[in-house]
Amino acid sequence: MEKNTHSVERANAYINNHHTEVNLEYKPEKHFSAPIGWINDPNGFVYFKGEYHLFYQYNPYDSVWGSLHWGHAKSKDLVNWEHLPVALAPDKDYDKDGCFSGSAIVKDDTLWLMYTGHIVNEDGSVRQVQNMAYSTDGIHFEKVEQNPVATADLLPDEVIANDFRDPKIFEKDGRYYSVVATKHKDGVGCIVLLGSDDLLDWQFESIFLKGEVHQGHVWECPDYFEVDGQEYLIVSPMRYQKDGNDFVNINSNIFVTGHVDWDKKVFVADSFKEIDHGHDFYAAQTTQGPEGERVMIAWMHTWGRPLVTNDLGHKWYGIMTLPRVLKNSGDKLLQTLPQAVEEAFTTVAIGQEVSVGKISLPITGTSTYRLGNNEDYLEFGYDAEREEVFLDRSHLIIQFSGEEEWSTKHRSASVKASLIDVFIDKNSIEIFVNKGEESLTSTCYIRGTKNLR
Repeated sequence: MEKNTHSVERANAYINNHHTEVNLEYKPEKHFSAPIGWINDPNGFVYFKGEYHLFYQYNPYDSVWGSLHWGHAKSKDLVNWEHLPVALAPDKDYDKDGCFSGSAIVKDDTLWLMYTGHIVNEDGSVRQVQNMAYSTDGIHFEKVEQNPVATADLLPDEVIANDFRDPKIFEKDGRYYSVVATKHKDGVGCIVLLGSDDLLDWQFESIFLKGEVHQGHVWECPDYFEVDGQEYLIVSPMRYQKDGNDFVNINSNIFVTGHVDWDKKVFVADSFKEIDHGHDFYAAQTTQGPEGERVMIAWMHTWGRPLVTNDLGHKWYGIMTLPRVLKNSGDKLLQTLPQAVEEAFTTVAIGQEVSVGKISLPITGTSTYRLGNNEDYLEFGYDAEREEVFLDRSHLIIQFSGEEEWSTKHRSASVKASLIDVFIDKNSIEIFVNKGEESLTSTCYIRGTKNLR
């Protein structure tokens, strides 16, 4: 059996020696991406010692999924990111096949990470366990001797043990909790709740929320949080049943609105809503900012789609969405950009050539706009009759068909629009409707010049 040669030192040396080989043609200017290699889920998004820290699923050695480490960056303003050394490498028996997704929390001026160790046994079976690591300087991390701190042995028989991943940690009334993704033997997604007094000794608390058949067979990347006293749960379901304009992506991302019955330790769901109605949005994670605001960031991709910059040999793949502040407005959870992020984009106008920029478009009736050129363009706009804001990738040369049995070229959000704010980067577009009532996020790899018309 081949010896595991992964280490943080090896990963950092590789990045340092090879990052200049990346082709920058489509590499974003305003969205976060890694120096080289593959990224997916945001992990450990946290505010620590006056700065935001963003960790992420990372393969520095190739621009496809595999050999997952935790990449790491930090920012004071969510605009300018400083790349830091790789935080975690799959170098232990309990994470030898990947340091999978997880989260972070600050305790006693120390930054703690909770992550899933992925283990493929010799017979091909899979184990997933939960591990802890910590840092006092926010840069160098030590895995604890007690790892793994939670295994499938804690779980009830009704849960499938080899799908046990993506812990999101939080504190409640002096106790630590973690919501963790699992799969129920009924063939539906479910989230379990673990509890701990010290971050090291964890117990099973409850089946926090169990899905229904139409809601997908696995719920990845859970996140529990509150905004203005309202409780939410984020889940990333695989194969949630398509319903009109909703859940057209076979792998989606959802806000679950409800409340926790803390006597029973169960989440009582009131509603399920797709977070973003574009083509590329998955694995969202939130943190609390310095003023108590709830900030969210997500992976701008979804599973089962072409990996364009990998296929082009550019030696990188994957970006994050722009960070978004979540605000309650009546019965709506709005997504708005932090002021510093919005101000980082230069305002552009219709008819202008644009690589990176923003534009606000008042809506008075049906309107269609194009980003690109005559041969290669993305369409977006508003259909007043159907009351839908849409993004359409039908006219792009580089196409994105995936696992879906239906077309995903056209995506729409059902909303009566009066204003759309559009943010354009070198390989992406993010549209916010009515100051964050709906959003549509998509990648687009346009050849040659890009005009807005």
